[in-house]
Order: sequence, then C-alpha cells, then structure tokens
Amino acid sequence: MPLVKMQKECKCFQESDLLAVEEFDTIDEALMRANEKCAYMNDNFCGKHHFRAVYEDGNMIIKVEMNG
Repeated sequence: MPLVKMQKECKCFQESDLLAVEEFDTIDEALMRANEKCAYMNDNFCGKHHFRAVYEDGNMIIKVEMNG
C-alpha cells in the first residue's frame, strides 16, 4: 500500500495537526493527498521552506527544501 511520507519535519510541520505518514489504497490517492498537503503547507506555513511531492519506490515523499 502506498504511503505519503514527509522527508523531514520542519518546526511548522511539527506544530501542525498533519500526519508525517499516511497510508492509501492506491498511488493515485496518495498522489492526490501529497499534492493537497504540499499546497496547504506552501500556502500556510512560515515560508522558510518549499514542499513538493516526489514519487519514490512506490510511495509519495514530500520533499522539504529551503525557500529562496
């Protein structure tokens, strides 16, 4: 079963109610959730990081990159 996993947890993520790992029935569901999480975090977190979803080894990994 495909997972959506955070690459690492920044402070904003740790203070949120979001889950670091979520399991789905299909990769399409995981992709949709990963994209939703990235959009939410990019719009609502402090802006220090940029989040993007990447497919790796059958799972969706949310990469955390420095912004700017």
